[in-house]
Amino acid sequence: MNNDKRNHKPISIVLRETFTNKTVLASLGITLFLLVAFRIGSALTIPGIVLPDSAFSGDSFAGMLDLLAGGGLSRMSIFAVGVGPYITSQIIVQLLSSDLIPPLSKMAKGGERGRRKLEIITRFITLPFCIAQSYAVIALLLNSQTGSSITIFGKDSLSDLSAIQTIELLAVMVAGTYLAIFLGDIITKRGVGNGVTLLILAGIVSSIIPNFREAYKTIAGKMDPESSNYLINIVLSTALYTLFFVIILVATIFINNSTRKIPIQQTGQGLTSDIKNLPFLPIKLNAAGVIPVIFASSIMTIPGTIAQFLPNGPVKWFIAGDGGNIHGYLTLNEWSGLLLYFIFIVLFSFFYSYVQINPQQMSENFEKSGKFIPGIKSGRDTEKHIARVLSRVNWIGGPFLAIVAILPYIISEVTGIPSGLALGGTGLIIIVTATMELWNSIKSASTTSGYNVTRTRIEAQHIEDVKVETKVEQLW
Repeated sequence: MNNDKRNHKPISIVLRETFTNKTVLASLGITLFLLVAFRIGSALTIPGIVLPDSAFSGDSFAGMLDLLAGGGLSRMSIFAVGVGPYITSQIIVQLLSSDLIPPLSKMAKGGERGRRKLEIITRFITLPFCIAQSYAVIALLLNSQTGSSITIFGKDSLSDLSAIQTIELLAVMVAGTYLAIFLGDIITKRGVGNGVTLLILAGIVSSIIPNFREAYKTIAGKMDPESSNYLINIVLSTALYTLFFVIILVATIFINNSTRKIPIQQTGQGLTSDIKNLPFLPIKLNAAGVIPVIFASSIMTIPGTIAQFLPNGPVKWFIAGDGGNIHGYLTLNEWSGLLLYFIFIVLFSFFYSYVQINPQQMSENFEKSGKFIPGIKSGRDTEKHIARVLSRVNWIGGPFLAIVAILPYIISEVTGIPSGLALGGTGLIIIVTATMELWNSIKSASTTSGYNVTRTRIEAQHIEDVKVETKVEQLW
C-alpha cells in the first residue's frame, strides 16, 4: 500500500491551469453559485413553523437526516428532507439491477441510454420515500422533547393539523427534495464534481465552526469555575480535542489516498522490462469512496421513519425508544444500532467497490486491449486476481470507514460529549472523500479543457496553413 506520486502535478501548477482556464472557472462559478443558493434555501424556515435552535438536539435519527439533507432539517427549510430519499432509491435500484431483475440489469449494461432509464425509475421511486420521510420529519418535530414551544400553523400536535395543512407541508418538502436533486444534476453536468455529494458537503462544512464553538462551550461547562487552573484546563482540553481531530483527519486522508498497485504489461511493442516505469492498475484502499457511508446512513434512517408512523407501544419502543433516557435498539445511541451501522458500511464498501471496478468487465477489457497482469493468465484468472486484491483492500478500508463513522457515538458514551460534537464521524469522512473527489474533478476538468484548447489551436493553425498553400498554388 502506498500513496503514489508519479505523474502527479504540483498543486501550484494545477491552480495556475485552473485559474487561467475560462471553461473551468465558469464550471467552478456555476458550482459555487448553486451551492450558495442551496445553503440560503437551507437557512430559511418554512413559513408557519416556529421552532427553537435546539429542536432536534440529541436525536440520532434527526442528526442523520440533517446530514443527508445538507443541514436543511435543523431549520425546517424546504430542504428539510434533502436528497436522503433519492439516495435510498439509488440503493434499491442498484441492488435490483445487479442481476436480480433481468430488465433492470439489461438497462444497467445498456450504456448511456440504459442509465437514463434507470435514473427515471430512480426518481419515480424517490417520491413515496420522500412523502414518508417528510411526514416522519413533521411527526418528529412535534413529538420532540425540547422544553420549548414548537408550533406548525399555530398547532403543537400532529393530530391538530388539518389534512390540507399536512398536504401543504408535504408538498413543500417533496418539492424541496426534487429541487435539491435538480441542483445536484446541474452541478454534475455543468459544474465540477458530484452534485449530490457536494450538496451534503456544503451543509457539513457550514457546521464546522459552530460545532467547534459548541464543543468549547461543552468542555468549559464540564470544568469547575472555582478551580485555580480553570482557564488552563479549558485551553488544554480544547487543544487536545483539536489535536485528536487533526490526527483522525490526517489518518482518514492517508487511507483515502493509499492504493494497492497491480502491475500491468502490454503485449507487442508495449512490452517492457523496466519495473520502475511499469504501468499499473491502482486500487484504492477506500475503493468505494464516500458512497458506503452515505448509503449506510440512508438505510439507518428507514427504521426511524417507520417508527414515526407507529403508535406508542413495544414495536415503536424497540425501534426508536421512548424519546427520553431510553433509546431504541435501532438508533445510533445504542450499541446494537452502532453495530448495525458498522456492518452496513462494511457491506456497502464491498458491494460498491465491486460495482465501481467490476473485475469481470476489467478482465474483458484487458483481453481486448492486449494487456495482462504478469504471472496471471488472461480471462477468468485475471478476474479472480483482481477480485481477490479488491477483497483484501476492502477488509482494511471498509472497517476503517466504519470505525471513524461510529467513533463520535463511542466517545459520547464514554465522555458525555454530545455525539454531534465528538471527534470523527460520518461528516468527517464525507469532508475528506468529497473534497478529494472535487479536487480530482477540478484537475480532470482543467486537463481536458486544456487539451481541447490545444487541439482547437492546432486545427485552426492547420486550416490557416492549408489556406496559405492553396493561395500559393493559385498564384503559380
